[in-house]
Amino acid sequence: MNSFMIISSLILFGLTILCFVLPYKSGQKMTAWIISLIFALLITLTLVGDLDFLVIFIWPLILGTQIIFIVYWAFRLFGRKKVGTIVTLVIAGLFLLIAMQPWISDLMFNKKDAKEILSYHGFELKNDFKILKNESGGFRDYYHSFTLEISDSDYRDIAKKIRSADNYQGLITDLTKQLPRADYKSYDTVNYETNYHIEREYFSQKKMDDGTFHFHFQLSKNNKELNYIGSNE
Repeated sequence: MNSFMIISSLILFGLTILCFVLPYKSGQKMTAWIISLIFALLITLTLVGDLDFLVIFIWPLILGTQIIFIVYWAFRLFGRKKVGTIVTLVIAGLFLLIAMQPWISDLMFNKKDAKEILSYHGFELKNDFKILKNESGGFRDYYHSFTLEISDSDYRDIAKKIRSADNYQGLITDLTKQLPRADYKSYDTVNYETNYHIEREYFSQKKMDDGTFHFHFQLSKNNKELNYIGSNE
């Protein structure tokens, strides 16, 4: 257990005590016991089980719920139930917006964003295109991927750019062997193609705004689709 988990667990247990004290003093003893025991049990289970992936997902949820619960019962304890309800709803709305931010970003993603990302990596789209898919997120590792249907001329330009690179490794037909992979230590760019895709992969010392530094491009040979994947692993 690292220092972050120790400090975080102490904070959560401290808030759990408040989640017991406030409704208990307000005369809601059953509510105090039930809620505080649920919080304590969830925190303890993630600690005992050493479930790091659950800690990242569940602890922020527990923290947000505790804050909302404490704010409501603090106002109620001082006889300001209506004010507490309004403030609680506002805080809950803010937490919901933060939690929904990845999905909101996906919905707001547009052609300008796609062109800027590709331009950042040296690929220019001169003609109109269609966004077929866009996804981002991840519990422990963040990734952003999208697939575009591009024009014939843009397809040819990108294919030529990959194939004319100095370290282009040619057509690889034997897929039983391991395909070339970019080395995160050397930051070299790997360019190659198979019977299905024309590909480029590389790690960058400079991170993008979303924290990604590992990038993979796939140009389909079956259609005019370009797939992009950026990740922080």
